[in-house]
Formats: sequence, structure tokens, C-alpha cells
Amino acid sequence: VADGGGSAGNIAVVRDLGELDGPVLVFGGAYSNLQASQALLQRAAELRIPPSRVVHTGDVVAYCAQPRETTELIRSSGIHCLMGNCEESIGVGKTDCGCGFPEDSACNDYSVNWYAHVTRELASSPHLREWMGSLPRRIEFVLNRRRFAVVHGSPRNISEFIWPSATDEELSGLFDALPSGIDGVICGHSGIPFARLLGGGGGGAGMRQRLWLNAGVAGMPANDGTQRAWFAVLTPGADGHISVSIHALPYKAKDAADAIYATPELVRGYADALLSGIWPSHDVLPLQEQMDTGVELHEKVVEWPRDATPKDGGAAAAGGR
Repeated sequence: VADGGGSAGNIAVVRDLGELDGPVLVFGGAYSNLQASQALLQRAAELRIPPSRVVHTGDVVAYCAQPRETTELIRSSGIHCLMGNCEESIGVGKTDCGCGFPEDSACNDYSVNWYAHVTRELASSPHLREWMGSLPRRIEFVLNRRRFAVVHGSPRNISEFIWPSATDEELSGLFDALPSGIDGVICGHSGIPFARLLGGGGGGAGMRQRLWLNAGVAGMPANDGTQRAWFAVLTPGADGHISVSIHALPYKAKDAADAIYATPELVRGYADALLSGIWPSHDVLPLQEQMDTGVELHEKVVEWPRDATPKDGGAAAAGGR
């Protein structure tokens, strides 16, 4: 059942979508960026992927200028929406975004500014705040006989940053926080898309591969020096095969930046980032991701055959440079 309204007192911790019968489009981080959100939903329509097979990984609101309009758009679109840390904070009336930024970081200082803007913009829209509070913390679905779990940060923490530089062992260990039988984890939050096939624990014959996918975000560039939004598509094939593709999406980034510039109470840093493709602060980034700042990401495809056994460590990365 696609997300609609709902009461904050009736929270489904896990929403199971059942078995899906065609390509699934996943994106995250609408981030109050109305222009990117409109472009992403339009691309889904162009790909003939209905709202019932589109999933947003959380953080409808954040850095950009139009939280109310963006939330109305996403809520009314009929797509499936996950609770991110921003929805959690807004839904229960917290005074901060719960983003997981270090207290002494520039990211945290920026968040005080944009979260206050979000709070002001949604003050007269209790139905939107209630909707945010009603969203599930995990979404599950089955595609081509494989079960996926969609989380915001990680399976163990809604605001944990999982980066492309994470090791196979680290990613495999995060599956332990989920029920058995999960074949793939899809997340957002960190804002840099990547996909990795992981050996099934020990790498012995017959051990299945599992997928870790960060679908990227729509509302902010991937710190790669381009203005593009990002999303992922899972396409089922014959004999249980799934193609995992990571896509870039050009959109009217200047219009989104101009909306921030036209909002006096918002700092300019994220507007500049929309135009330059470089984040205003790198406080939260591990060393490898800091070194990759401004290096253009390329669209990638990972082919995931059914019951594949790991070879040469069993890992394949996508969304690389």
C-alpha cells in the first residue's frame, strides 16, 4: 500500500510491500528541493515505473528552500516513503534534525539554520508533520524472489553514515541487525550512491551473494563537482537475475539555488553547493571521500545473478569514479 496520510500515533515500524512485479526505482533525500523532486518523479513516469514501485529512503525536508511544497509533492505522489531522521525529528517535534553531525562541525551549525526554516515552514501544516511521524522505519519488499530491506542510515541507526569506502566486512556485519533472509539492503542518508555485491559469509560454495545499495539523493549533488541528482533502479530479469543501475539526473539546479538565495533566513552554502556540486562542509566525510571531492561520479550497473557464488572476494562496486 503506497503511503498516504496517517496519524503519528499509528506508526508502522516495518512496512512490507509484498512481492513487486517490475522495475523498482529508489531515491532519497528530496531535501526540500522541489525542482529535483519534480524532475525525479517525472523521470519515473518516463521510465513507466508507477508510484507503487517507487521508494523514497527518507529526508523529504532538509537543506533547500521549499520544505512545505516538496513534502506536499512527495506525499501526494503515491510513492512509498520511509522515515528518515528529519521526518522523525519533525514528527515528534524535536528541536534538532537528528542528522548525526558532530556537535563541533560546520554541518551541525548549518543544520541549526535550515532546520529552523523547515520548522517555520511546516508550522501551519500539522497534516504534513503527522504524515512524517506516521512513516515506517523500514520498508521491505520481494523482487525476483529476493527480499530487500530499505533503511535510512543503516539497519542499526537511522542517522548512521555508510560511505562507499566501507569495507565488505563492515557492510556484511550490518545485515546482523536485520531479520534473517534479507538479500539486499537499500539505504540513503550519506548522499553518495554506490552498490556492492557481498559474499554470503565465508565465501563457500553455495553461499549467496547479498547486495548493499545506496541509491543516492535527489536534493543535493554527490559532492562530485556536478549538479546532478541521483537514483537507482532494480530491474528483474530471467532466472532470478536483477540488474542494479545507478543513474544521474540533470535538473533545474539553478532554480533550486535561486529559491535559497531568495530566502533571507537561509545561509547561502547549500545554494552554492547546488551550483558547484561541492558540499559546503566535509566534516563528516572519511578520508577517502574527502579525497574524492570534485571527482565526477559515473553511472554504473551491477549485474546480480541468482544464487551467484563469490569470486575473487565477491565484491563489485558501482557509482564509482
